[in-house]
Amino acid sequence: MKISRDNKAAFGCLLLLNVMGLVLGVVKLVQMFQEPLTLLGVLSNAIYLLSYLALAVYALWTYGKESDKYFLGVVYAYAALLGIQLLQSGQAIASYGLSEGLTLMINVFNLIAFANVLMFANKMNEKKTAAWYLFMAALLKLIGELVLIIKLWAFITPYIVLVSLSVPVLGFTILSRLQRLGK
Repeated sequence: MKISRDNKAAFGCLLLLNVMGLVLGVVKLVQMFQEPLTLLGVLSNAIYLLSYLALAVYALWTYGKESDKYFLGVVYAYAALLGIQLLQSGQAIASYGLSEGLTLMINVFNLIAFANVLMFANKMNEKKTAAWYLFMAALLKLIGELVLIIKLWAFITPYIVLVSLSVPVLGFTILSRLQRLGK
């Protein structure tokens, strides 16, 4: 795998953040068993870990493969993560006393991000169009997470900030891989 000199720093940061995401996934899974189990909690934590695991497997063993099917596996894992977070955040953020409008905005951002990742997967043969969809998905997710962090600052811990920001970082990491696909 060759990385241009201009992209080495960015690639290193993304790689470090994704390793941290994988570690956070394991921590989330362990913490899940220390609290009362809920179906949504189990699904969310499992999909979070599996999304980062899919990226790690892809990066370590199938990165140089010619076929896009391995890459699409990572994309669909990311879509599953956004989909489960859409369900989870709709339930969770309403209970923190956010205004109805702000809760609706966050949920709409999450829904659009989820839909854009699915459109990204469908438009892989049109690299520029696909990149636009994924960029918008990651950007909307990032904006939504930053708004939540700011509005819920009293309830936020460094762990929650890392988990929260790791999801848009995963989207930007997938986007950086698309830029190197030969389409």
